[in-house]
Amino acid sequence: MQAEPLRNFVVSISGSYKVLSSASEFFSLDYKDATSTSGISSQVQQFETIFTANYFPGRKVAGSGVERNTNSDKLRNIFLQVTRGNKSIFNSDFDYTRLQFYYQQPFLVGGFGRSYITFEAGKIFNEVPLGLLSIVPGNQSYFLARNTYNLLDYYDFVTDTHLSLRMEHHFNGRFFSHVPFLRKFNLREVIGFKSVWGQISDANNAINATGVAYVAPEDIYFEYSAGIANIFKVLRIDFIWRGTYRNLPNARNFGIKGSFG
Repeated sequence: MQAEPLRNFVVSISGSYKVLSSASEFFSLDYKDATSTSGISSQVQQFETIFTANYFPGRKVAGSGVERNTNSDKLRNIFLQVTRGNKSIFNSDFDYTRLQFYYQQPFLVGGFGRSYITFEAGKIFNEVPLGLLSIVPGNQSYFLARNTYNLLDYYDFVTDTHLSLRMEHHFNGRFFSHVPFLRKFNLREVIGFKSVWGQISDANNAINATGVAYVAPEDIYFEYSAGIANIFKVLRIDFIWRGTYRNLPNARNFGIKGSFG
């Protein structure tokens, strides 16, 4: 159910039921479970009630209903979500509360293009297993993914409390336009920075039965990038460097990834 009680302020409430288990024999979601005969369970059954609030300050809308258009390239977004897991519904496994906050704002930097700043924060209360924790999103593909950390593997970092800050700046050809042999290609310069800090509680470490220790980015993980966009009008290529946690096993300290758009 969704409503807009105030202009540009949208709230919704929904429910979901999910059953989580590993799809691979090489990956475990096992957790310690006193109700199981073996003391360990590998599947989570969980019902969640989800409340979200979105606020878009200064949004201007043209049209109505599902056909509305917005001035999205200048749009700020303030997002809050409260998720409540309840054991008393559908024989669910865990009671917990998850809070998530998100803020994004694009802004012009004089004649030097446009920056996009994104801040996120999250917290999980009560103990939960790996399937319900917050995984710092990695990216093991060859392509850029906007809300991921492009040099992390999928489960490098696991948290129940996290803060992240991401920045991407588009110079819109400010420098390439002054290079005679490059000017005709209409290339665009892009730089980026992504960081995340997180912790995991002793209780959530204690319930872990996967055989692999959780690692949280308590010393702040960050990576930075420089890229070229608008190649042949559709291609972007980024060169990415890892700033911290460079000595982790199998750490990727440099990468080249692309995207189309």
